[in-house]
Amino acid sequence: MAMVRHGARPLLDDRVAALLVFSVGLLASVLYGLTADNADFGRAKATIWPCAALGGWAVALMIRHRFGQASWRVWWAWGFVAYAVHLYWGFGLVYGGDPQAVYAGQGALVASANFALLCLWAASVIAAFARAPARWLHGLTALLFAVSILAASLLFGRDVSPFGGAALAIVWFGAWYWRQPETE
Repeated sequence: MAMVRHGARPLLDDRVAALLVFSVGLLASVLYGLTADNADFGRAKATIWPCAALGGWAVALMIRHRFGQASWRVWWAWGFVAYAVHLYWGFGLVYGGDPQAVYAGQGALVASANFALLCLWAASVIAAFARAPARWLHGLTALLFAVSILAASLLFGRDVSPFGGAALAIVWFGAWYWRQPETE
């Protein structure tokens, strides 16, 4: 979200900013894969961060503006694309696209949550751009996204993951604290 004074233009349009975050994040993920012992696994591991940044910012905008500001849709859509790339590298390349291998490697809870999030997020993005009245769908998807990201980073994360999860939690609490008043 661009901070704008009345009458001033934002430095970057939300569409450009979200595309920039996606592009830089994807490039960093590809380059990180070159340093890993297993490039596909490294890329699968790294692509969750652009997804978390884009989807996390979209959730913050949803919370702050109670779905009243249109820019959350752009961040949400690019977050979904980043998540699809993450799943492609993880499930498509690391597990060879074999659902049984995914469930064996990830466990039923994690694999099911990932597939459910993929389907819900796709439906949410489609509904958002169709301007369908689907606040419940966006809210449910955002909740599953938030729980998945926080559980993966705070409970199961290593290295820098807990810091990323904590940063997202702080952003979301800040968005809730400074949210816009309910409009009739």
